[in-house]
Amino acid sequence: MRRTQLFAYLFLALAACGGDDGPASPTIVPGGGARDPGVSGTLHVYTIDGATDQPIAGATVQVGTLTGTTDAAGLFSAKGDLSGPQMVAAKATGYATAVWVGVDSQNITMSLDKSPEPTTTPPHAEIAGTIAGWDSVRAPAAGHFVGALVTYTQSRDLGADDNNLEPPPSGTQLASNVCIKVPPPAPSPACAWRINARVGTVVAYATFVDVDQQGTPTDDSDDTFTITGYATSPNLTVVAGATQSGVMLTQLAAGSTTTVQPNLGTPPTGLASSLSIVGVDLGAAGVLRVPPVPAQGSGLVLPSLSALPGSSYELLALARETVADGTAAESIVVRRGITSASAIAAGDWMAPPTGLSTDRTMASYAAVTGAGAHTMDFDSTQGSGPSHRVMSVLILDGTAAVTLPVAFSPLPTGGLLYKVSAIDAGAMFDPQDFAIDDLSDTLARLSSETIRIQ
Repeated sequence: MRRTQLFAYLFLALAACGGDDGPASPTIVPGGGARDPGVSGTLHVYTIDGATDQPIAGATVQVGTLTGTTDAAGLFSAKGDLSGPQMVAAKATGYATAVWVGVDSQNITMSLDKSPEPTTTPPHAEIAGTIAGWDSVRAPAAGHFVGALVTYTQSRDLGADDNNLEPPPSGTQLASNVCIKVPPPAPSPACAWRINARVGTVVAYATFVDVDQQGTPTDDSDDTFTITGYATSPNLTVVAGATQSGVMLTQLAAGSTTTVQPNLGTPPTGLASSLSIVGVDLGAAGVLRVPPVPAQGSGLVLPSLSALPGSSYELLALARETVADGTAAESIVVRRGITSASAIAAGDWMAPPTGLSTDRTMASYAAVTGAGAHTMDFDSTQGSGPSHRVMSVLILDGTAAVTLPVAFSPLPTGGLLYKVSAIDAGAMFDPQDFAIDDLSDTLARLSSETIRIQ
């Protein structure tokens, strides 16, 4: 998912710095954001690529009635009779237009997303290895099999493309990231897994699952799944393109798991489909997210925090409408820093926005109680394929009806998806002083609604 799309799903967080007295010098906010509160005469605007964070030279920027072009550093400094909150828009060839409403900071860095969305695979590397003691893993009972699904810890940036890398091709019916045990007397294949992992510090890990085929080995629709254990690697440093082999996963000791039933509470009315993903936050190595195997009445088996020192639990809960036309309303809760398995609960959800309306020159909605900011997104995507984002609008001042800068960047004719997202980034969120890259530490809730316009 692109960075501006991440705005629409997840959102911003408080930066570590505050405003300075007097005019501020041009200062880029790595990854995007705002700093130096209080517009007075000058507003410095940097434009960067949402995927690479590299500056976009030659972008056209509009601040109020002032228009200019970014230099080689991606900077345009608007100088004039500027005071108080401003509307800032930026566009560049090959990118969706970005609009910020209610900007009251002397320095902003706007992240622009490629449109259509690139389909290239993010930087990664192959990791290969086995599981210590695999040969001694108890053989499954007749009608069952045991699978070990190997993957890598994800980053807290939930929308990051490199959180969902496909494993290398296996050339067989068995995926390259799966080891399997079958009932005797049939022999089980050796455990030799391979994965593609994101760049940075990761832990490779295996989730052991017992699969009961319910007496129908050719029909997996009635299979039941029970997580039975985990195996983990040491911290690994992954460099793009640098293959690592011989990585050993060590099984957690007996008694190193706990069984929980995540409490999803009461999702918003009308969002009938819900699910949860529980993870173990390992700090610098990312989050060990438990694969979403089909729900079990007896609860979800997780690694105990005592087995992974310094860790805590994370809960991602999603509720949405049961429609498949791209307009489903949804609500997401993110809970982090949970130190007890019994405390894994969604708590209060946030209702989706309502009252969406647009005539392509104006766009409005009813603001959501509890949201610190809202976003609007216009997308010309029709059917499947990469996203064709046209314009993204970030609203920092609570405005619920926006006059779109269509003279600067008109919306296309034809069908569009108009989506409004509400974001709760915590009580400490400051719309004058924030960094997008700090999002993962403060995001609490978000919700969205989408309509189709012709």
